[in-house]
Amino acid sequence: MAITPPMTASLDSLEQQVARDLDLLDHPKTPWVRPRQHPSGAPVVDVLIVGAGQSGLALSFALRRDNVTNVIAVDRKPKGAEGPWNTYARMRQLRTALDLTGPDLGIPSLTPRAWFTATHGAAAWDALERFPTDDWHEYLSWYRRVLKIPVWNETEIGPLEAENPNVPDSLIRVPLTPTGASGRDGLVYAREVVLANGLEGCGEWHVPELITDALPPERYAQANGDIDFAALQDRRVAILGANAGAFDNAATALEAGAAEACLFVRRREIAKVNAHKPFDTVAFLKHFTEFNELERWRIACHVLRTHQPPPQETFDRAIALDGFHMHEDAPWKSVALTGDEISVETVGGERFTFDFVIAATGHINDFSLRTETSGLADKIALWRDRFTPPPGEEYPPGETYPYLGDNFEFTEKTQGEAPYLHHIHCFSLGTLFSLGMTGSSVTTMRFGIPRILEGLTRQLFHDDIDHHYRQIMEHDEIDLVVPGDVADP
Repeated sequence: MAITPPMTASLDSLEQQVARDLDLLDHPKTPWVRPRQHPSGAPVVDVLIVGAGQSGLALSFALRRDNVTNVIAVDRKPKGAEGPWNTYARMRQLRTALDLTGPDLGIPSLTPRAWFTATHGAAAWDALERFPTDDWHEYLSWYRRVLKIPVWNETEIGPLEAENPNVPDSLIRVPLTPTGASGRDGLVYAREVVLANGLEGCGEWHVPELITDALPPERYAQANGDIDFAALQDRRVAILGANAGAFDNAATALEAGAAEACLFVRRREIAKVNAHKPFDTVAFLKHFTEFNELERWRIACHVLRTHQPPPQETFDRAIALDGFHMHEDAPWKSVALTGDEISVETVGGERFTFDFVIAATGHINDFSLRTETSGLADKIALWRDRFTPPPGEEYPPGETYPYLGDNFEFTEKTQGEAPYLHHIHCFSLGTLFSLGMTGSSVTTMRFGIPRILEGLTRQLFHDDIDHHYRQIMEHDEIDLVVPGDVADP
């Protein structure tokens, strides 16, 4: 679809409406979070958010609306490159419904539709089937700008640790390292930390050892990483996996001039039922935690085992291209580099030859693999530490998900060993087993953001509850002046 140029006057009007809406809703105005000072003089922030993608931005805005203003989002990428939208999100359209809401937090003038209509016109909106990915990236950039959300870009978070590991209300030490010219260096302290660090936020994107043991790094890539598709012109590309990203990468490779893109499906046939779809209701997004542990285990395992098919338009985009081939019931048995060619043999005995491999094999959960949680990995409770499934219902990948509290906070593997962990919150796909699909997705923001916001503000209040009690009990400001009253000398 051809997109019309930006309608500057309409966008200006929308931004004025945003300002009016926020002014109309700006109550109460009274600051309430007691500032903290560190003896060293190092900064102390009330909430530090790791990641400035859609979740980090929306949470920053939500906190400000609750008058929590000492908040910083930190992202290792340059400004404008946060999240996947102009990197590995290689689909042309979002996979969610067109009428999606989320970052707006219920304010109509901040909705994606309001921005798109102001930017491209009502007719362009009416012509859409789904929200264009490039426009989603532009919307988030606009959202950050118009709301003046503070972000420290080009800044890497080092290993998180408690200043006083045996104290439940310990501050969290957050080392900072610059990754670019505008990055921050040094040390800050945080009362609360939120890991809004993407789909792979509990570990890393995965490439099977079958590939890494057989090929040099320049001959393969993970589907969610940086790929030089121009270098694949006239090349034969193998894609291992059948998720939506696998089809996106196959199509992108062929559109960049690859000679062939062969996609390999482990299952007997590609998934056709979307196990995630029933979640898109208030019932499950808001009340998933009403299920007991066994029910949550069974639901999450069902979702992971069933998988998601690619959206119809994603599938159609790939299969319409010359050079695309899909092989079902074709798990790989071996990979080898023979001369300058990559040889692949399937379990069924079929043999293929390629020039490059893309692993669309998802992510694995392992907190030791992430810098920010590397020092906490042996202290965070996982589902295997809290829950034993009935015989026959074991599912090792599910056991690696964190066992979270009601407001996304980590819990201790061993009681009393890390009492500060409730100050660190997991707001990524790691929420699946504990809280449902309430982290790292725009579809779930309407319910996930209020839940984590409640936990953050409750903890900030509880940390200074004696101070808040005294504020009420010692309040003596005169509101009423009666004629004849004698002022105090």
